[in-house]
Amino acid sequence: MPEKISIAGTSKLIPLPGDPGLPSLCCFDMKELLTFAMLLTAVASSAFAGDVPPHSLTPVSIQQVTIDDAFWSPKLKVWREVTIPDCFAKFEKDGAFSNFDKIRDGQSGEHGGPAWYDGLIYEMIRGCSDFLATKRDAALEGRLDGYIERIAAAAAKDREGYLNTWTQLKEPTHRWGLNGGDDNLQHDVYNAGAMVEAAVHYYRATGKTRLLQVATKLANHIADVMGPPPKKNVVPGHSLGEEALVKLYLLFREQPELKSRMPVKVDEQRYLELVEFWIENRGNHEGRKTYGPYGQDHQPVLQQETIEGHAVRATLLCAGLVATAEVNGRADYLNAARRLWENMVQRRMYVIGGLGAVAGHEGFGPDYVLPNNGYLETCAAIGAGFFHHNMNLALGDARYADELERVLYNAVLPGVSLKGDSYFYENPLEAGPKRTRWSWHPCPCCPPMFLKIMGALPGYIYAQEPGAAYVNLFVGSKATLTINGTPVTLQQTTEYPWDGKVKLTVKPQREVEFAVNLRMPGWCNEPKLRLNGKTVANVETVRGYARLQRKWRAGDAIELSLPMPVQRIKANPKVEADIGRVALQRGPLVYCLEAADNGGHIRNLVIPSDPPLAAQHRKSLLGGVTVITGTAMAVHRLPWPDQLYLPSTDLRGATNTQFTAIPYFANANRQPGEMRVWMAESPEQADALPSPTLATRAKATASRCWQSDTVSALNDQIEPAASDDAKIPRFTWWDHRGTAEWVQYDFDKPAKVSTVQVFWWDERRINAHCRVPQSWRLLYQAGGEWKPVPGASAYGVEMDRFNRVTFDPVETKALRMEVQLQSDWSGGILEWKVE
Repeated sequence: MPEKISIAGTSKLIPLPGDPGLPSLCCFDMKELLTFAMLLTAVASSAFAGDVPPHSLTPVSIQQVTIDDAFWSPKLKVWREVTIPDCFAKFEKDGAFSNFDKIRDGQSGEHGGPAWYDGLIYEMIRGCSDFLATKRDAALEGRLDGYIERIAAAAAKDREGYLNTWTQLKEPTHRWGLNGGDDNLQHDVYNAGAMVEAAVHYYRATGKTRLLQVATKLANHIADVMGPPPKKNVVPGHSLGEEALVKLYLLFREQPELKSRMPVKVDEQRYLELVEFWIENRGNHEGRKTYGPYGQDHQPVLQQETIEGHAVRATLLCAGLVATAEVNGRADYLNAARRLWENMVQRRMYVIGGLGAVAGHEGFGPDYVLPNNGYLETCAAIGAGFFHHNMNLALGDARYADELERVLYNAVLPGVSLKGDSYFYENPLEAGPKRTRWSWHPCPCCPPMFLKIMGALPGYIYAQEPGAAYVNLFVGSKATLTINGTPVTLQQTTEYPWDGKVKLTVKPQREVEFAVNLRMPGWCNEPKLRLNGKTVANVETVRGYARLQRKWRAGDAIELSLPMPVQRIKANPKVEADIGRVALQRGPLVYCLEAADNGGHIRNLVIPSDPPLAAQHRKSLLGGVTVITGTAMAVHRLPWPDQLYLPSTDLRGATNTQFTAIPYFANANRQPGEMRVWMAESPEQADALPSPTLATRAKATASRCWQSDTVSALNDQIEPAASDDAKIPRFTWWDHRGTAEWVQYDFDKPAKVSTVQVFWWDERRINAHCRVPQSWRLLYQAGGEWKPVPGASAYGVEMDRFNRVTFDPVETKALRMEVQLQSDWSGGILEWKVE
């Protein structure tokens, strides 16, 4: 018998789609239909009403959860073993730690890295602390203790415990952005908040108080300086400190005995009052510099109607706003957070959960302005994750966990490569052939933020309230918690996100009654539940959770089935960038197309609305992913006939081709190449390519290709404007100089060729590294050997034009260009045509 799910607060049962017990609409009279419609409208509207009472949940802490999951466990291992040491090594090389040593030793001079480098080190410590909370690691813990001692030694040089190495080395008279300083640049408050947060997390993970003592002294100093008159009107130029000080407040409230171990008197109420000042005092610019909408400083936060400005600052502020509301119980705080969340999610968020349409200020544009080449900073996605998580805890509503899931899988995961040692700052939904990850960045803020949210992941899976447990994320794991005075273990097994089957085994120490609440994902239309092998018929849903209230015995098992058909996603028509376009989603994952899977180009592909789409798991691809396949149309420009004028007609052709889409989180883990999420649904929306040629159908290889260049540039049919046309993809042999090199085309079947054209890459006008070659020649493959083409004309090396070589026709399956680079110079090619 099909299950029926009730809407909380009503006596109506809503049959699931496909329920044969669903009466035909013709069986209802109009009065019944109108009454029923009004009921549904009222229920739906209540989820968004400003007066919905909060329903606070308590997270099940990191220490209480062990992840054992086919999807997440290998990734967590890579981040622990590769990403953490990689980041620390690069920060050490940049001088981030020697900054503290300079302060300790009373030195002056240059500062390693930008003004916020201290904060990034503290964020690394916070992220690592959560990894330690899951699994103690003596080597990592020892490394952190060493860093903490260097930080503490620097802080000890100031009587008040002030520490911000940039300001102390570069702008010593501008502490906290005062006296003509600018905290928007200096990041004094941001860095201090990051230290406080790191200290709290490190203490909770290890029980060690060294960093906590330093941070508490600094927090007291901040509370002495900032606040209502006669204190200074200082609000953070970059948010983070709001939630950090709430965490410090909560720690001392929970463990008052800690106060005696601090070097200063602790009154935690001062920390909460300072956070409230920072939140409520925005928009009051008397006596200080204003950060305007960019820094959410244009009006008091509680009056702001839309989320504005720098997306990282905005989301961290909102996460702190919710955390504060949870502590002070202020309804106006929570209502402001809901208002800003609704604006963000319903009007200013990308389909992957990413944020920040405008590169100029790394932040939000107007409502519905979501260009596919938008900025989408990794840190902004992570800030959104913190915001979603805090909203879920404050309101106990599954829709916030839905968005946490969306951003984790689709907008946060892409920030670090599958190997764990290269990164993305920006995550646009379309990219050209040159898109590659960076090994490091002048502003490497995203890797530490990434480690913060992924270290915290175990604590996002489960939550509880008196008499109830909540399952928010579907991750193979074991949680130990106490419900109604009874120890309970929850064991979750699943192949999510590739498969929607989730099994939850409930193991109370003794028989006890409580509720298990499982999130019903918004992307799933037909969830199904079984309890101990039997279909559950009438499941109450409360705030998006299926609620199972009963007496539980050890071994009781819940089976949740979430069908995962491939879905075509459309954007609101107000999003102009996506009119006539479609995105693909399966389960929680948003997909993209990459050139590597689709013949070298995807911008000319059309995914019509009719052909069926299929899902297939490929263990050997990108660490094991489920791909989406189907039939697309490849759109090409037809050659203009040999006549001057023609009747108006669309000189375009389309051929059917098979396409493959991969999860967006796995993009840019192979060679550089085009990528798109939103695909054309009709030929008019596609970027038609020239008709295929022998060269475009060939497989290109080379003796060497620089990591930021691509062999696909050889045959991408993009016409260069000049030999130093940096706007288009290029192939180079850099950093080889003066060497003998080669490029090669392999054809799918023997072809007769007699002409090639080569457009050389040359940087002499900008006095850079590449020049046209000293010499070159063509060879063809015959009988397993390479032979020079017969009767070749002169091999040209002119700039800013195609160098054409003709030769006697040869039939071959492969053509090779051998090149001798000029002494002390490298070289490259923009396009290589074959006729």
